[in-house]
Amino acid sequence: MLRNTLILALISKASGLVARAPTPSSGSHVVTALDQPPAQQTGEYFHAQYYDHAIRPYRAPGRNDSRGPCPMLNSLANHNYINHDGRNIERQDLLDALLRHVGIEESAVDVALSNAFILCEFTTGKHCGTRLANLTLLALPHAFEHDHSFSREDYMMKYNKESNDNLNFNATIFDTSLDVLKGSSHMTYAQMNEIRLQRESLALQSTTPGWLMEQVPIQEFEAGFIFAVMGDPGRPDSQSEPLVRVDWWEYWFANEALPYELGWHRPKPARGMDFVTSASSRILHAAPTHTPSPLPVDAFALFEPEPGKLHTVVDTVTYLLPTNTPYRGTIADRRRQATATSSSDTPRATFKNPYMEMWEMSDIRNQQAMAEMHMQAR
Repeated sequence: MLRNTLILALISKASGLVARAPTPSSGSHVVTALDQPPAQQTGEYFHAQYYDHAIRPYRAPGRNDSRGPCPMLNSLANHNYINHDGRNIERQDLLDALLRHVGIEESAVDVALSNAFILCEFTTGKHCGTRLANLTLLALPHAFEHDHSFSREDYMMKYNKESNDNLNFNATIFDTSLDVLKGSSHMTYAQMNEIRLQRESLALQSTTPGWLMEQVPIQEFEAGFIFAVMGDPGRPDSQSEPLVRVDWWEYWFANEALPYELGWHRPKPARGMDFVTSASSRILHAAPTHTPSPLPVDAFALFEPEPGKLHTVVDTVTYLLPTNTPYRGTIADRRRQATATSSSDTPRATFKNPYMEMWEMSDIRNQQAMAEMHMQAR
């Protein structure tokens, strides 16, 4: 069950929404029907309009709509800032939506979007041009989607009887992130670092036969992105020492909607790559109050670069990509996913941080090969 902070589970109901908030006494949920979206009934909505004159209400995804593992892209679709069905999304529409409605500059997402279109081609077997086929393809394991997520299950490949859900929000997993905060209204760099380590520790204990340390750089970047988007501008030194409002973060992840009604608005000035990487680096160098245990060997030493820097790649051994890749994309043509012909052709897999370094098609193949063989070895 989610924390007793204010959470509105936004469920489509006619033209309005349904609010879900826990009662103070028991923690159980009371459901109240609202004639209009809550944000349009409060002063917070008009406050948000000052920063964004084109706010659109949340609308829940339909049965045939495509959603992915990224809370932000899902939120943009749910607000119809990009195609609500989550399909055939133009690159420029993504850039415009992120800047106008989230306050994120192109510099922070340029490489990631370019890699998303490479992943689109890899998954669909077709050249995607500037149009992303759907959001679901981003759930292909060991590309953007990664283990030890703040809010998703680890993808277990073929090692458990039923595939884990690495696509959809998981409240139980997200609660393990919130556990670290112990009811704090705001999250510091040190607390985020402890949450990051907590997720690694729990993944190490619960995932059979193991999870991938090589994917930590992706999580590092995403931690900084949370500070860029959900930092509280009402705090002193909000530009240089941002603190994340926990209720904003919780609302965003749990509902896959932007928390306008809680007072959130897009950051101004907009955040770019420098802000995100600086925040990510400072998270890694902020000493947590408590160090979770157990942790992978060298969890600190291997993945804490110099201040102001972030990892872009992690080199490791690779093997042939198995021909029976367990994940299947939403489009069946997979001719472009040719496997390597021999191990000597790809002696090393380079797990590139897709937010910071460009992929080639072979990088995705090799990362999946390494992930498969790593799990077999465990």
